[in-house]
Amino acid sequence: MKKNLILVIALFLLLPAFGQKSKKDVVYLKTGAVIRGQLLTCDLATVKINSDGNLWVFNPSEVDSVSWNSKKVSRSSKLTDEFGLAKDYFFDTSMGVLVGNSGNAQKAPFSFMASANFKVFDKLYVGAGLGADFLTETYMPAFAQVQYKFRNTRFTPFVNLQFGYMVPLEDSNNQNYNNYYPSYSNYYPGVQTQTNGKLRTEGGIMINPSVGFQRFTSENFGWFFSFGYRFHQLNYSGDNSYKLEENYSRLSLKIGVIFN
Repeated sequence: MKKNLILVIALFLLLPAFGQKSKKDVVYLKTGAVIRGQLLTCDLATVKINSDGNLWVFNPSEVDSVSWNSKKVSRSSKLTDEFGLAKDYFFDTSMGVLVGNSGNAQKAPFSFMASANFKVFDKLYVGAGLGADFLTETYMPAFAQVQYKFRNTRFTPFVNLQFGYMVPLEDSNNQNYNNYYPSYSNYYPGVQTQTNGKLRTEGGIMINPSVGFQRFTSENFGWFFSFGYRFHQLNYSGDNSYKLEENYSRLSLKIGVIFN
């Protein structure tokens, strides 16, 4: 009887301890490690847990999932949705300059772009957009875009690729151009003459790889900065089958906003 009484008392003393252990929060790391204790912070910036008096601090990118009171919740639903970063789409608008060399007529023309993008794989987005480039003439870049974000967090670097076509919105202001008339004689190779007439703009291809970083300041709004290499081609035509092609290589510097 005395032994049974001691056993019952021991059970009453141990049950709260088991109950407390079962209610511990759990952090599951991508390395396979498991940390149990009291969860102090769990957001897009950091994950902190107190385990037996030891404070553990992790970057959200290191965490696979988190459990509150043994109820397992996936990282994607708790650590990314808080700021809307797990959404399957985003829109962005940007403005900046296209820095050229000293030989360009315009050393830093203004550029504006806007695009809509949709997730195809984790962290990979594709989209399309339009813009306005104020070069010697005004053009509207119509482009496709591929963007890869390195992390689903409030702050992340990214790489971006735009490729498309420069659609002219006005004719060239250049009214004088050199025209080459071929000669059918073996002794006179041809004559290059100055011709008066307005050139017709025909646009050209455009490609712009870039790298940058973005930061969300609220659930649905953030900003970004990027820099990259911009190549675009401008084609012109005139009278008597005159053709002119100009290729430009520029440094693109852009700052913009992103929202979803």
